[in-house]
Amino acid sequence: MGIGEPKHAERYCGRLAPGIACFTNKHTDMYDRYGLQQSSLGQFLNGGIFRATVRVLKAGHRQGKATGDVKMLPGTFVVDKSGVIQFAHYSKHAGDHPEIAAITAVAQKLAV
Repeated sequence: MGIGEPKHAERYCGRLAPGIACFTNKHTDMYDRYGLQQSSLGQFLNGGIFRATVRVLKAGHRQGKATGDVKMLPGTFVVDKSGVIQFAHYSKHAGDHPEIAAITAVAQKLAV
């Protein structure tokens, strides 16, 4: 789940998880609905975010222009056609993301 425009979801999902529909929203109403929260200073300063920053910088990634509410913690969900959440990851900090393989494995099982 991300705050942004559909083009943002298409760009990242199309490259990272081809064949799986990804959605984004310009507003935070879905964040509230799924129980996601804004980060606190403690979450921002925890060691996990520093390790994540080093990992992505080593991989050659750089932060682009942020969109939406930059204090919102991310979350990743796979929702089936009936609206039931089949996979949920509530990030502990901005750099806490589940493995793409775990997400796509659940999504692909649902596509069958």
